[in-house]
Amino acid sequence: MTTLDLKKLTSCGSDWESNQYKILIKVREWLSSFNKNRLFPSIEEAIQFNLALEDLLRENIESKLWFDNEIRGQNSNDRVLVYEKAHQIGNQLDKLLNFIDWALQLNRPVLEEGRIIKNFVEDNLILSRLSTVEKNYHGKGYFCLPDNKNELLNIYLYEIIWDWSQDELYQRIHSVLIRSIPQNIIDGSIEEVITDLIRTSQDLHEPVAYIFETDLDFPYEETMFPIAEEMLLKHLAS
Repeated sequence: MTTLDLKKLTSCGSDWESNQYKILIKVREWLSSFNKNRLFPSIEEAIQFNLALEDLLRENIESKLWFDNEIRGQNSNDRVLVYEKAHQIGNQLDKLLNFIDWALQLNRPVLEEGRIIKNFVEDNLILSRLSTVEKNYHGKGYFCLPDNKNELLNIYLYEIIWDWSQDELYQRIHSVLIRSIPQNIIDGSIEEVITDLIRTSQDLHEPVAYIFETDLDFPYEETMFPIAEEMLLKHLAS
């Protein structure tokens, strides 16, 4: 699945009709993924595309206003040449602004459908803490998440990492799968499985453990796992 390069799509001399077709194909890909309940990476691509469009819209509205003011204040003996040039540039700016507005309108239902699926999964994904401690000083712990489609219980070792992005400090989560247990061989409760893991853990002192519970069997890698990670990160950061 290729990503959209907005700079190429809106470059000088662009073939607007051809570029509209490229965006339509991508939007159909995103919606097709959503129809199969596959949220990622389509939702991230659609969000980033929308943010880039909004930035481009702001920049070019400012350019349009500046350009119009400059032309009105232009004093030249060769007015015909000035206005002819202005007319050409103004037409290009108008085409670009119309193209951006069209793309934003086209992408709006994609964002809405993605939001609906994500909210539904979050509402049906229950997070609870099993351990006596809530946070580990090293930002590490365990969580388990059922893969109902494949009838597995997956257990992860997670770590909260501080990182920089454009001079801003932010948190991200890194998870490593340490055990995958077929659900049909689990004799006791999930709580007992995780408690036993904590008891025998050699990696962490006073490990933190969280349990996700859900009856959903949505695609695991494309939907359940990334949403679970995001929910856990928000919980730990709150």
